[in-house]
Amino acid sequence: MRVKDAVAGRVKELCRQRNLTVHGLCMKTGVANSTLTDMVKARNDSVQIKFIYAICAGLDISLQEFFDSPYFDKDALTD
Repeated sequence: MRVKDAVAGRVKELCRQRNLTVHGLCMKTGVANSTLTDMVKARNDSVQIKFIYAICAGLDISLQEFFDSPYFDKDALTD
């Protein structure tokens, strides 16, 4: 799995856990809806950490909690 796909999967998982749509996440985090949509659809090859940080702040979780997921196991990532 590519890193962008892992980020997309983790964001979708967090939205499901909190009953949030991408738009709802946008409202909680202040990250533009288009940026979050691109993230969730893995459209960009890279994701800026500032956006992941904003998601974490909006969901009241740490960066460590965001990355503490099977999505980011080193054996699962290809890039």
